[in-house]
Amino acid sequence: MRTNRKIKPHHNGKNRRTGRKSTARRNNKGPATANSDRAEEIRLAWVAAKLLEREQKSAAAAALAKGPCCANEAAKNATNLRLLRELQSTVCNRVWNETFGRWDGVMPRAFVNKNAAHMPHFREFARENGYRSR
Repeated sequence: MRTNRKIKPHHNGKNRRTGRKSTARRNNKGPATANSDRAEEIRLAWVAAKLLEREQKSAAAAALAKGPCCANEAAKNATNLRLLRELQSTVCNRVWNETFGRWDGVMPRAFVNKNAAHMPHFREFARENGYRSR
């Protein structure tokens, strides 16, 4: 190596000339401590509030999940038509169906996951219209 005095001789813990490590890395960090007792109280209060908020959100989601996805048959039919229109506008893989001798569209996973609440009644409707879930 040329004697270039303007560069740092030790870079990333290595000597540029020899390539050897210059110093040992420090591995023994001390335990984390709070700044003060008051700061720790504030942090614990914040954590408790976040846990309560998360619990309330999950309870609300569980309450919504228990009921039916569509109120009545008319709403179910409207949802089926809307989902079929959305599915027809997406690009789907096609698979040859030996039983019926036709091409079946395969619903994309993202579509199935996005509309998971309606899949119990939409799968049969989609199958009648030439789509399958897998």
